[in-house]
Amino acid sequence: MKKLLFLMVALLMAASSWAQDCAGYYYLLNNAEVEMTVYDAKGTASGKTIYKVSNVHKEATGTVSDFTATIYDKSNRMITTSEGRFKCSGDGVAVDMKVGMPSMSQLKDLKMEAKTTNSFLDYPASMHVGQELKGGAFEMAGNVSGMDVSVNYAISNRKVAGKEKITTPAGSWDCYKISYDLSFKMQMMGTGVPMKLNAVEWFAPGFGVVKTLSYMDGKEAGGTLITKFKK
Repeated sequence: MKKLLFLMVALLMAASSWAQDCAGYYYLLNNAEVEMTVYDAKGTASGKTIYKVSNVHKEATGTVSDFTATIYDKSNRMITTSEGRFKCSGDGVAVDMKVGMPSMSQLKDLKMEAKTTNSFLDYPASMHVGQELKGGAFEMAGNVSGMDVSVNYAISNRKVAGKEKITTPAGSWDCYKISYDLSFKMQMMGTGVPMKLNAVEWFAPGFGVVKTLSYMDGKEAGGTLITKFKK
């Protein structure tokens, strides 16, 4: 259970950072496919997430895309999929915070009704070092085979901490380094499995997030890195 929670948190982290000018962002390129490798606390690859983008279209407020995110373990066996949506306008981008939650097609016995306080996480069109960014929260509750289940996920204390150049197997980018606190809790039959982490992500303007790291009790707990990208 704990290992699955870490993978879900890694997916949530990897999907939370895109912004401003819509052209070029890989989550807004129709038919784009992105591979984010998941690493454990020792820096060993423990799985990957494949994002596939579809239905990029214009709406009154800007550009919108749909995508699926599929998580695989280190043996390349599929764990789960999720679906999400990105919205990009002149003011910035909004990312669907339910990304990372298992899809209903994967869990046929799962009947859940999402309840959210703020289901989209916003990124402003302009960023600068020292800037504070708004957080967001997502709550989902329902029933699985007669058991009450709830999931709570929140991001807070977001701040643009600096600028760094990041190089991955997929390329090199000048990035904003964004720090934040992450709280994740899954509760079943009154028993909760909470996780609280400090996290950092590296966001490349005009492209998207290329790297994330999380820390628990001051120790590195794992992260993600973009390893493949194709249009």
